[in-house]
Amino acid sequence: MANPFSMVVLFLKKKLRDITISNKLYFTVGIMALLVTLEVCTLWFAVGTLSSVRSMVNGEGLWSKAQKDAVYSLFVYAHSRQEKDYQAFREFLKVPLGDNKTLLELKKPNPDLQIARDGFIEGRNHGDDVDGMINLITRFHTISYLNRAIVAWGEAQKKMEQLITLGDKLHNMIRSGTVSQQEIDKLMAQANELNRKLTISEDDFSFTLDEGARWLERIVLRILLTLSITIGTTSILITISVTRGIERGIKAIVDGATLVSKGLLDTRVKVYSGDEIGMLAISFNQMTDALEHSLHDINDLKDKKEILRREKEKAETSEKTKQLFLAKMSHEIRTPMNAILGFAKLLEETIKGKEEQEYIRIIIKSGDNLLVILNDILDFSRMEAGKIVFESSPIHIRDIVHLNIRMMESKKKSLEIAYSIDEKIPEIVLGDSVRLNQILLNLISNAIKFTEKGGVFISVICAEENIDTILVDFGVKDTGIGIPIEKQAKIFESFEQATNDTARKFGGAGLGLSIVKQLVELQKGIIFVNSQAGTGSDFHFRLPFLKSETETQTILPIKTQTTTQNGIGIKILVVEDNPINQMLVIKVLKNQGFETEVAENGLIALSMYEHNDFDIILMDIQMPEMDGYEATQKIRELKTYKKDIPIIAMTAHTIKGEYEHCIEIGMDDFISKPFDKNELYKKIFELIKNKSEAFISR
Repeated sequence: MANPFSMVVLFLKKKLRDITISNKLYFTVGIMALLVTLEVCTLWFAVGTLSSVRSMVNGEGLWSKAQKDAVYSLFVYAHSRQEKDYQAFREFLKVPLGDNKTLLELKKPNPDLQIARDGFIEGRNHGDDVDGMINLITRFHTISYLNRAIVAWGEAQKKMEQLITLGDKLHNMIRSGTVSQQEIDKLMAQANELNRKLTISEDDFSFTLDEGARWLERIVLRILLTLSITIGTTSILITISVTRGIERGIKAIVDGATLVSKGLLDTRVKVYSGDEIGMLAISFNQMTDALEHSLHDINDLKDKKEILRREKEKAETSEKTKQLFLAKMSHEIRTPMNAILGFAKLLEETIKGKEEQEYIRIIIKSGDNLLVILNDILDFSRMEAGKIVFESSPIHIRDIVHLNIRMMESKKKSLEIAYSIDEKIPEIVLGDSVRLNQILLNLISNAIKFTEKGGVFISVICAEENIDTILVDFGVKDTGIGIPIEKQAKIFESFEQATNDTARKFGGAGLGLSIVKQLVELQKGIIFVNSQAGTGSDFHFRLPFLKSETETQTILPIKTQTTTQNGIGIKILVVEDNPINQMLVIKVLKNQGFETEVAENGLIALSMYEHNDFDIILMDIQMPEMDGYEATQKIRELKTYKKDIPIIAMTAHTIKGEYEHCIEIGMDDFISKPFDKNELYKKIFELIKNKSEAFISR
């Protein structure tokens, strides 16, 4: 028979898989809020209880002092025989008598709390502490420590009553005028013995309360520690579970798309969940169903020529559908991934524990790896479709090499990265800087990834040169695990790595070197590798470049540095329809001091902008009612100064030409999701600065 607990766990896992990614994030935030509330309530309860214990100890101090003052006054009265000394004795007794009044009342089945309060007030306890002291006794009188303290209190009260009786007896004897000094001394010896016993009872009361307070502190600390560990562990486990679910679903879709691209239209992917990734998998299966049915229809045609024509049309449709599917997949995955990575990075800044920080860094690294895989898939798909276009513009090879080395600084572990550039390499050549940077970055990243100790050496050599062109040999050599000779041809194939062990240990989709090889060959270059297992690898690729007649240098982007500028006084309109991304962008901006307002779509944004002034607009592209393109065009058509406000496109669309299209319709800059917060800050400050300079120059 199945374990009921296991059945409940399986049921909850199934329910969690089927809810949307955004709701999973809401669930995580809700659990965190509940646990934090429990922790705060526990802390509040502990502080109140410990404060009441402190008040009880203070009350005991007042009780003890009054008792000792009363005994002293009684001794003075025994020698002076003056009525004022006896009245002082009676006055000091009001403190223990008031406390005794409270104790007697609280021992009743249905005590009158007002009488108990009056008793503590008569015992000179502070009015603000009285209710806490009463609650402590009524709620916890069964706890052993407090019970023992109450018993000690009762014993002390009995001895105090004996002291009062003795004092009254002495008073009567002195008033009678017939008492001898010997009788008085006898009574005072009894009083001294009672005083000693009272001191013992008072010490026992104080010791018991202190012991109980320490016990309570230990219990509270354990509860708070347990809740803190539970909060951190729960959030990390839920986030890891969500990330793994996304990764598994994406991999299934990628594998299915690969098989479909090879003509296996009967391919169906497994649907693991009912969230957005599961919906993509269902859409993929529906697409392959349609393609397979279309293929069957083609096979039924009798005319061979018509069959060939239809097959061509279906193949073109299939490729277009695949491109649209991959673009849609990229957008749908980047949107929740923007929230996952963004909130994970914000969480990294707030969590202090080393173990929790390590977990968060693992989540961020896993998310970055997913984005690398996604970008590789899109590049691979574009090259398959023949949509890669290479530019020929002035580039500075030395700057590109330096840039790649700086970008690897945070990933190089303890490795040494060195480089050498041939003096024959011209300062400026004509080529595609983006694709050259992509090739170098991939090879250097792989070298660091597969090298545990030693270093990586980058070389740039002039292989051939004539009047108009130069052939440049780029080398990336490492001291890593190396590649067996029989596997060296295989590593340049799509979705392949040197060994299965390599894939398991180092991860990756196996697309990087395949993309590098195609990028090199499409530019009429060659790539090859010299390697042996255990001795490292030496990758070389050769690319031809045209010599440049101009000496104008290209300014290449440098690694984003953490901004220190403050956004106070800068008002930003965030146009974003996704609630999770709204929360993320606002949090990131407010952390830098910016003022923010949110519009759910372009239509609302236009209305808000007509009635308010902003310094800059962050514009999402795909929104209901009115998208970012139309909203930007309408802003630029305004007749007032408002038409010149800087606008930054913030979108999960990454298809080629998206940046150019945004600039063409009137936007000033572009940032893709998931975004880097420092890059966003930099773009905002630059546009604000340009706007101010343009205003001053008018």
